[in-house]
Amino acid sequence: GQGDLPGEPSRESPWLVLPSVDWELSRLQRQCKVMEGERRAYSKEVHQRINKQLEEIQRLEGVRDKLQVQISVAQSQVKRLRDSKRLENMGQLLKCRVQVQAEVKELQEQTRALDKQVGSGTRLCGPHLGAGIQTALSLSFLV
Repeated sequence: GQGDLPGEPSRESPWLVLPSVDWELSRLQRQCKVMEGERRAYSKEVHQRINKQLEEIQRLEGVRDKLQVQISVAQSQVKRLRDSKRLENMGQLLKCRVQVQAEVKELQEQTRALDKQVGSGTRLCGPHLGAGIQTALSLSFLV
């Protein structure tokens, strides 16, 4: 009759349903405690993993900072080396300039001396002699 279906109270024995409800409630409470324990354990594990990842991030940031310092130092060393080479080249150029100026001055003095030696004859063949001196000056720079 009625009450033959599971979970449906029987009219003849209404107290028989209570033990199964108490048992089900007890089972659900145990299951809830187990799930709460698992949730806490998982939460703790996740926090530990997050903390380890944060520590690794901090460590990597430190490594990055050290590398940036090393790069900066290397770049400044390269710049110093480049500057040093440029200064050396400038020094050589200045020496060459001084030497060329001295040669020009010497050639100018030689030209004046030749002008004095040649005297008035320079006026007669001036353009040809001037071209010869210019050629001599040009050739002396090539040496």
